[in-house]
Amino acid sequence: MKHTIQTNLDLARSKLAIDKAMEAYKARFAEYNPRFDWTTDTRGEFGFKAKGVSLGGTILVHDHKVDVDMEVPFLFRIFQGKAMEVIEDEVRHWVEKVKKGEI
Repeated sequence: MKHTIQTNLDLARSKLAIDKAMEAYKARFAEYNPRFDWTTDTRGEFGFKAKGVSLGGTILVHDHKVDVDMEVPFLFRIFQGKAMEVIEDEVRHWVEKVKKGEI
């Protein structure tokens, strides 16, 4: 599932928002063993476990937007929308903090 989150931030500030969002996501949902690692300057990989199944995907950061692509096994696609919603909410929260100069 591919999803784009508009940030209206430049690349560096979008990346800062992603870093903060993923830190908060890891702390908030520790029971799902979340992980996030940058594999290049603009591409990160994330993953977590839900109901004993590993789910994951990639985040690509661009000027003004973030692309999220999540890979979910067919039988667990019912959870895909909720997982994407949680990720987008966390990213949007931190995008707003970056825009306001709070971080």
